[in-house]
Amino acid sequence: MFRLTLNELLKVCKKPSFIIFTCILMTLNLFMMWYLNLPESASPDLTSYKALSSDMSSMTEQEKYDYINKLKNNLNNISDLDMLLSLQSKEDEMSKALASQIIAETPDIYEKYIESYRSKDYLKYTDELHKELLLAEQIYDELNKVSNYDNYIEETQNNKHTLEDISIFQANDKNNFSSKNIEKSAEDHKGLSSENIRFYPSKGTHMAMKNQLTDILLFMSVMLFIGVLVTEEKEKGLFYITRPTKNGIVKCILAKLLALLIHCFIISILMYSINLLYAGATSGLADLSAKIQSISLYIESSLSITMLQYIILSVITKALVIFCFGTALIAVSLYAAKSFVPQMAGIGWLSVNWIIYTIIPANSKLNIFKYLSVFGTIDTEHLYGGYLNLNILGTPISCLSLSIAVILIFGILNMTLSILIFIRGNRLQIDKIHISSPIPFKPYKSLLRHESYKILLTNRAIIILLVFTLLIGYRDLTMTYSPSISEQYYKDIMTSLEGELTEEKEDIITSEKNRFNEAFEQIDRIDSMVSSGKIDEKTADDMKIQWYGVLTFYPSFQRVEAQYEHVKESKGIFIYDTGYKYLFGLMDDSFLIDLLMLTLCIIFSFGNVMSMEYQKKSWNLISATVKGKRQIIKHKVAVCVLYTCAISILPWIFRIIAISKSYPMHEVMSSVDNIPAYFDFKIALPIWGFILITILSQIIVLLISTSLVLLLSHLRKSYLQSSFLALLILAVPLTISVMGIDFGKWLSIYPAYAWIALI
Repeated sequence: MFRLTLNELLKVCKKPSFIIFTCILMTLNLFMMWYLNLPESASPDLTSYKALSSDMSSMTEQEKYDYINKLKNNLNNISDLDMLLSLQSKEDEMSKALASQIIAETPDIYEKYIESYRSKDYLKYTDELHKELLLAEQIYDELNKVSNYDNYIEETQNNKHTLEDISIFQANDKNNFSSKNIEKSAEDHKGLSSENIRFYPSKGTHMAMKNQLTDILLFMSVMLFIGVLVTEEKEKGLFYITRPTKNGIVKCILAKLLALLIHCFIISILMYSINLLYAGATSGLADLSAKIQSISLYIESSLSITMLQYIILSVITKALVIFCFGTALIAVSLYAAKSFVPQMAGIGWLSVNWIIYTIIPANSKLNIFKYLSVFGTIDTEHLYGGYLNLNILGTPISCLSLSIAVILIFGILNMTLSILIFIRGNRLQIDKIHISSPIPFKPYKSLLRHESYKILLTNRAIIILLVFTLLIGYRDLTMTYSPSISEQYYKDIMTSLEGELTEEKEDIITSEKNRFNEAFEQIDRIDSMVSSGKIDEKTADDMKIQWYGVLTFYPSFQRVEAQYEHVKESKGIFIYDTGYKYLFGLMDDSFLIDLLMLTLCIIFSFGNVMSMEYQKKSWNLISATVKGKRQIIKHKVAVCVLYTCAISILPWIFRIIAISKSYPMHEVMSSVDNIPAYFDFKIALPIWGFILITILSQIIVLLISTSLVLLLSHLRKSYLQSSFLALLILAVPLTISVMGIDFGKWLSIYPAYAWIALI
């Protein structure tokens, strides 16, 4: 039996196509872990969590609490000071009232925090105040929950005692679900304590273990495995040969089921090992020997297990869930007469379960269907890290117990069904599919149409294009841009100045300049009073607060002055430029991420364009046709050029939509040298023309990449080899750059692609 199982397993795993697709799934899993966890502009980086965790690693639990509490309070005061200075720079009564309120609540805020505010030494883990504060508040909330774990346990016991006291007078209260649930919760949590609880931020563990995309990839892997294990054998009629052998019926199907079980465990271990390694490298993982309640998200768990035990139990459970799904798919594959039925059945079943899991509220009376669905049972963070009792005829039953029971019952039923269908053996081959279309599609009408059909449909490039369009669009359109207080001041004044210089606009600038000059003069006057001994330092600091509030926006006004001087000198116009700075890659690394995504799209789409004819050995036949090999290659290149031009424009469309929501981009007809970053640009181009030339230059760069991929495909005559070499030459340097190693940019095509961000 062991040899038969091993033979079934190796029969699938030795197939090059299965190995390649499994590697693709694992690579896709790692890629999506990175891509979906790229921080937004207003959020802390993953490395911020790891740096903070590293600083707390040697502290006791009390020291951790004191450290985070102090960090949060300090940042709150810095934030209040930032708000105070902002309010004091304004002239309206509401701002003055709010400023007075802040001073009344914290009268020493200025003298305590102004030096730290100026030097920005409060930025320990991020590069902006709001990110630093967001990080501190999030970690404080998590730590506060973990620190009060004993209180949480005590509360569950107190609820039971309170219920017992009330039930003396109202006997019926103990018979309803809520009362029984309180009693069961107290019993399940009895004996738990904060012993061996060592707090750790939840970010890394959460993104590694609760990853629905990884779970979907696991289901895809099972569908792929069964496609080779059962469907291909049916297509080839091999069951007619294997069934008459000594071990041909029962042992054969048992070996296939055991091979599937082994595959489910191996692929689950591999996928979640990738997740854990990535999470550990970027944001850090909790101490594996600490109790599961060390993570605030798992504080409700009634299990006394360590983080390592939780991870092991989670992987085992996920493997059993996908095995249960796989056994059902084997039964369908054995019974189905069409090769596409198992895949359609699998996708349909997952879709129905996803809808059930998504639309049913957690507190609904139908939540049993939610939590016992495929996606409910595979959500091990909820099973082992949470606590839930389901209402079964008025009796609270553990969701964890029910889920395990459902997995085992359905697994056994599906295995039994598969064995019975195989023993019966009346559907051991696949019927050929005949599809007739009312509207005939003729890809051979012209050579261009034929090559387009081969590249986009046969070679599935259109699917890759759609996937990368969704990925790029998701990142760019969901990117949030949060103007700071200083930026909001600059935005307000520049949008009022946009256009040609007029007397009214000059008066606005003069008025603002006089206001700042007065602030400088008043501060100098106060310093002179201190020097002459008329007032002491404390009184001087109190008098300066108002004027320092005015000067908060002076750096932003200096940007306005720079534009004013340029407008007077060059007879140009005012432009609010922040949106253009984001669009042209001067404020972030959007060009780098977009280039990496587009490069991967090109490699995966075109790596097989030239090699497909070599693999099918059809070039000799094609060369003898009227058009010949040269014409076919020309049309292949033409299709790839059109395809590349189309995808090159996508990031610009998405970024313009996202950026313009926060930073309006006007005056597109004016010259680009009116934008401060391009004051020295020598060519007189309108902004729209500058954007157009930039897009064209980027298209040319991407066409060079496309040419290289096509050349490698032609020379290596293998999709795998050409894609690997293209990734090594084009994608690896960009990936190194994304990881923060800047020299990778200069080994790649990035300088040519993002030249407007570098000039």
